[in-house]
Amino acid sequence: MIKRYGRRKNEQDRSECLHSRSPDYTKGIFQSIGFKEFHDYLILPEEERASIKAEALLKRGLDDLKMVTKRYANNQQKWIKNRLMRRADRQVPPLYVLDCTDLTQWKSNVFDKAVSIISAILQGEKPEEKPINENIENQKNTDSSNEMQRYCEICDRIFIGELQWNAHINGLKHKKILRRMRRMEKQNSEIKSS
Repeated sequence: MIKRYGRRKNEQDRSECLHSRSPDYTKGIFQSIGFKEFHDYLILPEEERASIKAEALLKRGLDDLKMVTKRYANNQQKWIKNRLMRRADRQVPPLYVLDCTDLTQWKSNVFDKAVSIISAILQGEKPEEKPINENIENQKNTDSSNEMQRYCEICDRIFIGELQWNAHINGLKHKKILRRMRRMEKQNSEIKSS
């Protein structure tokens, strides 16, 4: 992987990378996990990559990559749990857990179980494994697609759901626009009456 990133790094605009210690990590290849973690190592000249400093930078990059990957995996798990598993009001297919933590047990823990689940479903049978999104505690029964929309004529904005509507009505921006409109109406009525 490091060699591949190194080749891509050479293909990128090297002058931008060499002159800047921190390129824009919101664009292009720089967005991918692993690139910015190895940036300091990759900008080293080729002849310095066998040095002790390079080994330390490579080790730090690997440690950072592991940490970022773990954080990303945790975020994915939270997203799956909150967006798919706990939503009773959505049509979500059954979700099954496959334990892939021990690579030596991959065939029995992942491959064989996945094949068993898929085979049962394709044959119209119920898989032996229980789906994890069956009988979930703390289910969320609200889906934004089912919530009522409200339109604020004063601010010319649409809000979905009671929480957004109440936050808007009680917000400073709405109140400020409302005061300005009332002040203008008062001035207009005074002009008409005089």
